[in-house]
Amino acid sequence: MNRIKFLLLTIAASTLLFSCKKDDEASLEPPRDRTTQYATDINDIEDYLKTHYLTVTFDANQNPIPTITKIEEGGTETSIWNQTEYPLTHAMFKNDVRVFTAANPYVGNRIDDPVDYKVYYLNIREGVGEVPSKADSLFVSYRGTLLDDRQFDISQNPVWFAQIGSRTSGAVISGWRNILSKFKTGTAVGNPDDGTVTYRDYGVVVAFIPSGLSYYNEPPGGIIPQYAPLVFTINLHSLKRKDDDLDGIFSVNEDLNGNGDLYDDDTDGDGIPNFMDFDDDGDGVPTLAEISDSFGNRYPFELIPNCQGTTGGLKKHLDPNCQ
Repeated sequence: MNRIKFLLLTIAASTLLFSCKKDDEASLEPPRDRTTQYATDINDIEDYLKTHYLTVTFDANQNPIPTITKIEEGGTETSIWNQTEYPLTHAMFKNDVRVFTAANPYVGNRIDDPVDYKVYYLNIREGVGEVPSKADSLFVSYRGTLLDDRQFDISQNPVWFAQIGSRTSGAVISGWRNILSKFKTGTAVGNPDDGTVTYRDYGVVVAFIPSGLSYYNEPPGGIIPQYAPLVFTINLHSLKRKDDDLDGIFSVNEDLNGNGDLYDDDTDGDGIPNFMDFDDDGDGVPTLAEISDSFGNRYPFELIPNCQGTTGGLKKHLDPNCQ
């Protein structure tokens, strides 16, 4: 019966950045120990940071364009590791990739990965708009290279990417989902003469991602080898708040404990997380009906009433004793 609760996600995005694990995809060899591989990755990334330098130019709208170049033998450029104009920093993340199966195609199980990953990054510009959640679709432009400086992908014009996926629909790699939560979107500026839109003041980040948070032993093809750390320059232009189950509540607002993991919020305990469940409290009344007034008008999220018809406390659509 629970299968009828699932709705397929429609995702408009390139396939290269997708990281959607499936248990029926056989690897050519058993994957390496993740802790051991991470130690190799972080050593290679730190060597890269000490042997490359950063330059930042600006386009006509004063948007920064970072470029990374290898320091040639005898070169006097200051390395990324030592430069201070855009200080190198890092954040620690867990791998949030999920393994989807034919029997469990949308919820899946979180991958077994004991590593706490250090992701180095350069905050070129934080941005001025909204902070994305892992539930959102993002409008980004980007460039990706290997540690040997070969480019494997680029999108100079912004494209839409879904942050999370399923067995049938891919999602961005874990490193993207995690690092972009530290940046903000920009502002859209329309041209009344030709209807075009440009973006300004958006977040710009250069991230150095260990293979465990990218493709690990299952690269998508092209020139990316197995176990390859990746360097991404990402411009976060805009975002769309998604409503995955079409229940009238943005998925970001169904992260009840606010920990960024949409899959561990399951009010009725039916195995379907709230952001995929059109009846969150399992009382037989769709969430959409419980968040609307007698005329069918939806309440703003912050004004969804409790059982007493007032605001505050447990919202009506999360209380199985209230219909």
